[in-house]
Amino acid sequence: MPSKLNDHDFFKDDEETSCCDNPKMSEEDGFYVCLNCGFAFSRILDDSPRRAFTQEEIQKRKSNERVYSPIGPRTIIRGSRDARGTLLSPKYKSKFNRLAKIHRSLTTSYERNLWIALPNLQRLQKRLGIPDAVAEDALRIYTQAVKKKLTMGRSIDTLLAASIFCALRVHGIPRTVEEITKVAQIPKKKVTKSYRLILMEILPNLNLKVQHFTADRYVDKFYDELKLSMKCRNISVKIIEKANQQGFNSAGKDPKGIAAAAIYIGSKLCNENRTQKEISSLARVTEVTLRMRVKDLMKYVDMIE
Repeated sequence: MPSKLNDHDFFKDDEETSCCDNPKMSEEDGFYVCLNCGFAFSRILDDSPRRAFTQEEIQKRKSNERVYSPIGPRTIIRGSRDARGTLLSPKYKSKFNRLAKIHRSLTTSYERNLWIALPNLQRLQKRLGIPDAVAEDALRIYTQAVKKKLTMGRSIDTLLAASIFCALRVHGIPRTVEEITKVAQIPKKKVTKSYRLILMEILPNLNLKVQHFTADRYVDKFYDELKLSMKCRNISVKIIEKANQQGFNSAGKDPKGIAAAAIYIGSKLCNENRTQKEISSLARVTEVTLRMRVKDLMKYVDMIE
């Protein structure tokens, strides 16, 4: 995710540390990295607030609450303390208690929901390495789901993860649902159930269509992560193409399993051996499924040129 850091301000204290004529800084894997020359600078230190334990620390954190939220400025009215965090006199305490009660009643559930969801979306975007365009569409999908009150009975994180997965499918980015659930720490069953609900209720109103990925799309994803050669990738794709031309029935079969089997066979043919455990864990399929798909595709290996 590109950093909002001013690139010129990054080097204003020490011009000799400038890596190139036109540095473009970004936050990548915990480091400040120049996108133009690839030079890695210092680590990104965690600036999250310290946990509060004592009563004094709790009061200090309350007085330093952020006034601006990701969806715009908001006013915070507390019943017992003023803007500086000091206790109010009994004369004004009852009046501010009533103002705080009115303020809470005027804040809609839609605003409260987004105050929680937007920081979580930014966190998932950074950890998954999602482009800004995909994150924007995920936010559009999620806000429509909130307006239709699909969050009733469902957690915010579950619906948010399903919106991200749906936006990835719309943009044609082959990311597995297991990757998202692992980062979001949500059961896969809940995310897929919310994803199907979004497909029926939200996408038709937004004029968005998801792309269904075939096995050859997953080959491009897996071979790069396994650091295989382009020759191995081409052989794997040819195996899948020949199998489809010869009437291989892929209905009901996970395309990730077919892609994993084709890569396994291609790595054997190119002497770039990868273990079944390594490939199956990357593709999020079992080794039994991988062996079954390998057995199905081995019939078509002699047909490739």
